[in-house]
Amino acid sequence: MTTAFQTIEAIGLVLLTMYLTYSLCALLAQPRRVPPRRAPVRFTFVVPALNEAAVIGATLRNLRAAAPDARLVVIDDGGDDGTAAQVEAAAQADPGVLLLRRVLPQARTGKGEALNWGVAQLLRRDLLPGAPLEEQVLVVFDADGRLDAGLLDEAARVFADPDVMAAQARIRVRQSGGGARGWRGALGRLLLLQQDLEFYIVRHIQLLRQRAWTVGLGGNGQFMRLSYLAGRLGQGRDPWPPVLLEDFASGLEVRLASPRHRLVFLESGVTQQGLTDVRRFVRQRARWTHGNLQCFPNLPRIWRTPMPLGARLDLTYFLAQPWLNLLTLGLLVYYPARAVGRLLTGEVNWALTAALTLPGLILPLAWVFLYSRENRLGLRQAAFAAAGLPVYTLIMMMSVPLAFRNFLRGEHGWAKTARHAEA
Repeated sequence: MTTAFQTIEAIGLVLLTMYLTYSLCALLAQPRRVPPRRAPVRFTFVVPALNEAAVIGATLRNLRAAAPDARLVVIDDGGDDGTAAQVEAAAQADPGVLLLRRVLPQARTGKGEALNWGVAQLLRRDLLPGAPLEEQVLVVFDADGRLDAGLLDEAARVFADPDVMAAQARIRVRQSGGGARGWRGALGRLLLLQQDLEFYIVRHIQLLRQRAWTVGLGGNGQFMRLSYLAGRLGQGRDPWPPVLLEDFASGLEVRLASPRHRLVFLESGVTQQGLTDVRRFVRQRARWTHGNLQCFPNLPRIWRTPMPLGARLDLTYFLAQPWLNLLTLGLLVYYPARAVGRLLTGEVNWALTAALTLPGLILPLAWVFLYSRENRLGLRQAAFAAAGLPVYTLIMMMSVPLAFRNFLRGEHGWAKTARHAEA
């Protein structure tokens, strides 16, 4: 039994060391300099939409104001709530707005499938701006997104490098939708704040990953060179694989397609709505973890494809995240139980306990401090963010066993995240 305990604790020590090392490197990561030259890029925004009537009108207005010359394409994925009618009305007033409609039973099969179909339609029907494909960039944009003013200029400078095939904008979470009263309202506000804090940490991780050109692509603010997309479709290969985490998988495909391909991070970004309901939040994170599990079979390709060792290790680490989280969940159960047993027998090594515990406490507080400073949070809000971190972590961990259950059962269906109207 002693050997089993020692093995478990050795695993925990390795995981803690990996977490602290990676987090410290991310904490110290700095943005790269944006290239001074701006490429002659034409942007086309593609908005997959399934019952987005509450937000689609405001999103189109935001995009047109921020990107006056861009083509705005909405893919209505078999919706029945008036989204298509709103887009058609916008298209009558603005010839740069285009509606593409999928119908059942082909519709509602996933965001990736909608994107693959939509881009194929744009290419086949010659609906894109009249410019060489190398000078065109497609932007995947969520129906609740809002564009930062400087994002397109930064993207045009980044895509001046012909080896850059894709880029991911920074994501922020708008603090809207948490207006309920009582403990539910407090929990909703905590979830909103923690999601924005999480994306702040993700920003630093992306800055670190950019050193190996392995930036992860997300479902909102994803930029992809159109020549790459056309090439994939011409080969009969979908740019967005049929998994629940199609955005992550699409970036993986970009990096594996050629050793020269680069994925970069854009410091300017987009804002989006957050979730204030615990059940919806857990369901969303379970879908993300489930999709990551579906991507795991790509691991051999990572080690066969020519690329620097750092890139291979980085991609391997992210493919292993669901399994590492499952181990972490088990350790979160083991350590408190083991601590109680040692307290009862008087076997506690306080020096070792402090050495293992303090770094795990100090690092999250450092993230809260930096986030609070950037967002100019008051002391009360910063304390709320710090106190909410353990609660948020436990809620996220609830999604891990749910994801593994759905994956092992072969339940690969998905439930769309609901939006709310904003003033």
